[in-house]
Amino acid sequence: MDTSRLSQLLQAYRQAPPQFHATSYWQSYEKEILQTIAAADLNELRSGKYPVFASFGFSDVVYTYHPNTPWWKNWLLKLLHRHVIKDRRVLPYGLRIPDIQRMAYHYCKLRGELSGARPIRDLAMSTFGNPGDLFKIQGRAYSVHFLSYYLRYCFVQQFVGLQGEETVVELGSGSGYQIEILKKLHPGMTILCFDLPAQIFLCETYLTHALGRGQIVGTAETAALTDLSGLQRGLVYCFGNWQFPLLEHFKFDGFWNAASFGEMEPAVVQNYLSYVLGNAEWIYLLQARRGKETVGRAQVRQPITFEDYASYLPGYTLRKQQHAYQAHKRLTQSGGYFEAVWVKEERS
Repeated sequence: MDTSRLSQLLQAYRQAPPQFHATSYWQSYEKEILQTIAAADLNELRSGKYPVFASFGFSDVVYTYHPNTPWWKNWLLKLLHRHVIKDRRVLPYGLRIPDIQRMAYHYCKLRGELSGARPIRDLAMSTFGNPGDLFKIQGRAYSVHFLSYYLRYCFVQQFVGLQGEETVVELGSGSGYQIEILKKLHPGMTILCFDLPAQIFLCETYLTHALGRGQIVGTAETAALTDLSGLQRGLVYCFGNWQFPLLEHFKFDGFWNAASFGEMEPAVVQNYLSYVLGNAEWIYLLQARRGKETVGRAQVRQPITFEDYASYLPGYTLRKQQHAYQAHKRLTQSGGYFEAVWVKEERS
């Protein structure tokens, strides 16, 4: 795989001000992610072959194999999945994996109808990267993990009312699945995505396959931008996170951050938000309610709680907050997650 562009991104990132460098949580993954990308076959990006990629969204597998799990446990899980559990009624209530997949789909179908969102039947995910949890309904491809991003869209749609021509900024785009969903359901939307070097490199790679090269303005093109006045509407722009100051005098409709701010230190979050406040009409957050862990391999030094976010958003009114769910379960890691929408006070 040609990683020359990633090398250029890393060079620019390391020359950026320290407030745009990864904090302790992502520093713990950085070396492993870079080593894995160098040796990876991107045609297996979503197969579970590279567990560290699941840390930023490429989690399209039925059972997650974690690199810190003893090898024999990972081997046993794979063996059970392939030869015992695959399509047998061994789960609680006599469920099979296909039962869970179909229930996740129908749950999304109902949520879409209740929120006024574009229907799930209008959406199909890309199969690039050999997703391990791939299933099809009426000929359209899905994974349970991918469907969870559709639920986030439904929540925003219910309380913001997307029309399809908005400009949305996402910080911490990870896999790019949220962008794929927004663009496939609202082709006229303009999206600016920002992330760390390795993550934006893989995000751009995935979106190029999922949406087509003509829909993506990649990091090679955006690296030279000094302002955002010349953006072409209806495209997806990929940026390094250190380019976030480009937003300082840029007005846009929505800001999106899911499970990313909680992995940063408070001062870093407030720095990013300083470029958002007053410029975004609404803000969507999905984060750990009590903050991320302060012990273990991936940790933060100071957790950020739901109450902290409210204090970080002067001039915005909380429209709605609730427990966050995936398509098949409630998000319970780190003590539970919330999702919430704030709107600019003059808009509310």
